[in-house]
Amino acid sequence: MAGYIISEDSLAKAASERGRAHPWDVIPADRTALVIIDMQIYFVAPSSQGEAESARDIVPAINHLASAMRERGGHVIWIQNTTTGTREDWSVRHELLLPQKAEARLGAMELGAEGYQLWPALDARPEDTRIVKKLYSAFIQGSSGLEAHLKYHGIEYVLIAGTYTNVCCQASAQDAMMRNFRTIMVSDCNAGSSPEAHKAALDNFFEYFGDVLSSQEVIGKLEPSSELRRAG
Repeated sequence: MAGYIISEDSLAKAASERGRAHPWDVIPADRTALVIIDMQIYFVAPSSQGEAESARDIVPAINHLASAMRERGGHVIWIQNTTTGTREDWSVRHELLLPQKAEARLGAMELGAEGYQLWPALDARPEDTRIVKKLYSAFIQGSSGLEAHLKYHGIEYVLIAGTYTNVCCQASAQDAMMRNFRTIMVSDCNAGSSPEAHKAALDNFFEYFGDVLSSQEVIGKLEPSSELRRAG
């Protein structure tokens, strides 16, 4: 969602605790992964049960940032949520929904179902990585193989994009930081359940867990891979 601004008070507080408001001057592309979470038909399509109304609005920014990552030798990872195998293993999630809504959710994101598929306007490339998760956080034990994949490829910086800002994106971003990744939530590449929830999630993450930057700010800090620098 566009338009997010960190308050002057929050910037001043961060500077007093960190020495500067934004902790990382350079983001090395070859040690960075753009992790795009749950930009699937179930969450993006108009009138879908899981729709975040602003999710369609962030597609251009996500595509632009993904392109910049590829050009600079970075990693682009698409995370797709599935309900396959969660009826019993994560039954509490569905106890929090009316039975008909629970069944709709369970059916919509089964592996291969329409709601499981990425939104077609996204520029997902064959060279990108796709990883399936089962829980809100992509990093929590039993949810996905994302952490192992990142560590295998020497990733130290994680950029979080997708939907919802205040649910799966926030949960994944917080857990990424707690698994010792330098983590940035990209403000205009996240869509919340409401503007208020979007802002609250980003404010909280900035204060306690990492950094919040716009896609243009991220691109401005992206350092091309050493291989590309040598070639240039």
